[in-house]
Amino acid sequence: MAKDTRPYFVLTNEYPRHRKIRALTDKAFRLHVELIADCNDARSDGKFSKHELNSRGPKAGKELIDAGLVTALQDGTYELHDYLSHQHSKKQIEDYQANKSEAGARGAHVKHHVKKEVKEPGCSFCQEPPNG
Repeated sequence: MAKDTRPYFVLTNEYPRHRKIRALTDKAFRLHVELIADCNDARSDGKFSKHELNSRGPKAGKELIDAGLVTALQDGTYELHDYLSHQHSKKQIEDYQANKSEAGARGAHVKHHVKKEVKEPGCSFCQEPPNG
């Protein structure tokens, strides 16, 4: 089976049993998971708007604040508590994707140029000076 390449976020096995999480209503629990996913998808490093906080109703958002899972910031936005302690940052995601892209381009260069002994003028890898 091929590895799943879709973006993902991390929840530990203990997540639903954590004292702050297990006390949440179903709506607030779902909102918390959705906020984690949305922040990962938007690469916002755990920050989001009041509109997003209230997407499942203001009571669920207030519940997350009262539980210490969300913090109001001075600029009127919100932040998930300890988001970057558990999730990848925007920079980490971008670095990973850049490295993966570079590796793919280098692999294509080896396959189509090096192994076929072809030097393409438009290929930046073909233009690199040899090591040594």
